[in-house]
Amino acid sequence: MLLVMTASMSWGTTGILQALAPADAHPLTVGAVRVVLAAVTMIIYTKWKGKSVINILKKAPQGALIVTVLGVMGYQFAFFSALKLTGVSIGSMIAIGIAPIIAGLFGSVFENEPLSKRWITSTAVAIFGCFLLLGGNSSASFTIDGKGVTLAFVAAFCFAFLGLGMKRLGTILDTTETATAATAASLVIGVPALILFNPLWILTTRGLIIASILGVISEALPMCFFAIGLKKIYLRDAYTLSLFEPLTACFLSAIVLGERLETFPLIGAGLIMCGILLLPSSSTPQGNKNLARGI
Repeated sequence: MLLVMTASMSWGTTGILQALAPADAHPLTVGAVRVVLAAVTMIIYTKWKGKSVINILKKAPQGALIVTVLGVMGYQFAFFSALKLTGVSIGSMIAIGIAPIIAGLFGSVFENEPLSKRWITSTAVAIFGCFLLLGGNSSASFTIDGKGVTLAFVAAFCFAFLGLGMKRLGTILDTTETATAATAASLVIGVPALILFNPLWILTTRGLIIASILGVISEALPMCFFAIGLKKIYLRDAYTLSLFEPLTACFLSAIVLGERLETFPLIGAGLIMCGILLLPSSSTPQGNKNLARGI
């Protein structure tokens, strides 16, 4: 659970890094460069460990690999596009807030995970806290763009697909192999997207620093942490814990960008923590205990 929370905290740095990137950085290139540099990082590490990336991709369950790639790249493109059309608050509330519900349904249908009353309660509390956290500093008038809202829902589905795919990959691959397969296979979409949307901002000093942090700190490392966590806990619980991402982003914005935290966001932050604390700590799927010990 702590590793999944750590992964979520790392993902929560994305917004602040995008804000600090050069002004001409296209939102879609921010998402694409995360995946591309994360893939390069994992490929180098894998080669250093004496393993073949090609063999890992061949060994990976192909259906799970496709689902993971769709989740990784679909989330990047749908999420950043949704934010551009609807604004940060509405887009984030839908994409991040709805994902735990979808992941819970995916876990129940595809992984036979029980949807306990305690999980429903904790997730409901955390999601309500997420809405207060992300919407509390916004003005009363929102821009409700139909296309943007649709893309935000697509992003939520893709985020849940990412976890489902990685959980299935983890039944065959070890932790680093899972993260390597997920990022390396995503290069098929990530590289063309990066070239298409003008990546020249990366060649500046600030751009190179931001891109490097995006690739390593906000993608490669958290993918490894998330892969470990998914082997040890239910998919449903992992996505309730993922609500630590907007919590991290909110406090980083306050510390780095000087944004003021109003009353409702602070209440929302408290509710997210309450929801996370309500999750059962002994949530290791019984069938995966031996697998988890072998990491």
